Amino acid sequence: MNLFDGLLGAIGFLTTLPAGKTDRFVYLQKRTYLFPVAGALIGMILGVIATILMVLLPGQPGIFSVLMIISIYFLTGVNHLDALSDFGDGITAHGSREKKVRALKDMALGTGGVAFIVFYFLLLFVLIQSLATLNISTGWGSGIGIGIGISMLVAEVASKHSMITAACLGQPIHQGMGSVIADNTGPGQLMVSFLISAAVCTVAMGMAGLVVLVMAMLSSVVVLVISNRHFGGINGDCIGTSNELARLVALGTIFIIYAGGLAAWMPW
Repeated sequence: MNLFDGLLGAIGFLTTLPAGKTDRFVYLQKRTYLFPVAGALIGMILGVIATILMVLLPGQPGIFSVLMIISIYFLTGVNHLDALSDFGDGITAHGSREKKVRALKDMALGTGGVAFIVFYFLLLFVLIQSLATLNISTGWGSGIGIGIGISMLVAEVASKHSMITAACLGQPIHQGMGSVIADNTGPGQLMVSFLISAAVCTVAMGMAGLVVLVMAMLSSVVVLVISNRHFGGINGDCIGTSNELARLVALGTIFIIYAGGLAAWMPW
């Protein structure tokens, strides 16, 4: 029962879906490895939406991309986007580490945060639009509609595992939601999360899915390095930023793999 409550806690924490009582987050604290399970649910819903939109809007990758971005944040909420903007404000603030941390925690939106959000949406739009034109072959079949649907599934699982990676490897700088997740995420939680994520990504996309997962994990390490340099550790905004960056990296990796590289001279 506690495992089921933990799963509902993950769904309630990571999505806008109704998941029952808010006190189920208590059960999630000891089971943060369930993040990628919630990611799989998000990805499957987005995959179905993507497949339907590809049928309804053939040959319209721009409109498709806009509708998919709307679907992502309608389903997951904007908490992690807010984290990304706070992260941008923090690392672009001039001055001491203490000033950067104040900017990170400040609720007001600054120029750095706006820039990060704008660049993020531009990249997300381009990547989804590009994937919508590829014929991606997976273990579940091939075709543009199926491929983009599977891509969304893998990206969401990888991004949620990346949050666990950042939480496990990072050192909290203050008490809050981020510290609660980080303090309860150890090597064991990280390993179970990785095994769940690797299983889903591999079943969905074969070895390519595993490559996508590893690249997403590396992106969370990049966020961790930047956070340590600017803030001396992590908070919830840094973990949320890992989710957003990992989604971009996952989708970008899928595009590179199935498009044959970004340039003709690339060997893959």
